[in-house]
Formats: sequence, C-alpha cells, structure tokens
Amino acid sequence: MIKVAILLYAILLYPDGEREQQVISWNLPFQSYQQCQTFYLQNATNLKNGVVVHGNSQYEQGMTLTEMGCTKVILTGNGEIPRDDPKNRVVHYKRGEGV
Repeated sequence: MIKVAILLYAILLYPDGEREQQVISWNLPFQSYQQCQTFYLQNATNLKNGVVVHGNSQYEQGMTLTEMGCTKVILTGNGEIPRDDPKNRVVHYKRGEGV
C-alpha cells in the first residue's frame, strides 16, 4: 500500500560549511501543502530554533539552518526508507533570502 505524506523538512549545514544534513519531521504529517505552510507560518520561529537545537544535539555543535519547508514523501510499505524528492519541496525559509 502506497501512502503520501506532506512533512516539514530542514537542511542543516555542519560547522565545516561543506556537509549538509537533511531532517524530516516524521511525527507531524499534513494532508496538504497548504496545511503544512499554515503550520510553518504560525510556528516559524520555534520550528527554526528547535531544528537547530536538534541538530546540535544529534549531529554536531554549531549546526546552521540553511533551508526549511514542506515536502512530499511517498511511503511504499515495502521496508524501504522513505525519502523525499527535492522537486517536491516547497521552501518557506532559505538562509539569506526572504522566501
């Protein structure tokens, strides 16, 4: 059975300025991009701060948020790790840009 979920994603930059880490919020699925965007806009500051705290504790101190938004993930149920396709991302925050 194939399911589609709209989820928040973030891209964190390691302190070396070269490596990136993608984070997807699996615990907070949305039915549509609009629902995801509304939630993001209502909670942007907490979401951005929270993902940096998460990155610093899970990966490495000094992580920087470079991008955040909503993405579509296809869950196939066949044991494969679900991933998003960058073409399905709707960016709501990009470091250095007003999105």
